[in-house]
Amino acid sequence: MNRSSDSTITLVDSPPPPPPPATRRSHIVQVLRFGVVGIINTVVDLSVLNILIFLTHTGQTGPMFAAFKTVAFVCAVLNSYLLNRSWSFRRVADKHHVVEGAQFLFISLLGAVVNVGSSSYVATYMHPRWGIHTKAWPSFAALVGTAFSLGFNFIGYKFWVFAHRKASHA
Repeated sequence: MNRSSDSTITLVDSPPPPPPPATRRSHIVQVLRFGVVGIINTVVDLSVLNILIFLTHTGQTGPMFAAFKTVAFVCAVLNSYLLNRSWSFRRVADKHHVVEGAQFLFISLLGAVVNVGSSSYVATYMHPRWGIHTKAWPSFAALVGTAFSLGFNFIGYKFWVFAHRKASHA
């Protein structure tokens, strides 16, 4: 122990103070990183979807669209997990990677229902509008699905999958 001139006692080997709470700036950075990952995931999603449609000459509407969109979504989710885990959100050190991966998959599957459902609805039941060409309509429908699932996924990942909680001592 050291005694300073103002009569306070300090411990020489005291543990470092806890990290400061997240700032508004850190939240903005996190949202921006999530957005960049989202753009990359959208490119992966649309690329896989359009490659499947191009290779098979089918799948622009109906059940084949839903099947191709599901494959594309799974590819994007795998990419999303890797990038969000390592860059957008700090990994939770004391959470086992299997638990974290299972939680990520759960949120992503719920997001997939929103994504594939809304994009399939647009692709199958809505006709091309706003000057969008028929061949571009599946990509537009996929973007609609992405938009609908974006907010849901961010909230689930931030506040459950990659949430840093203080340990409770009972």
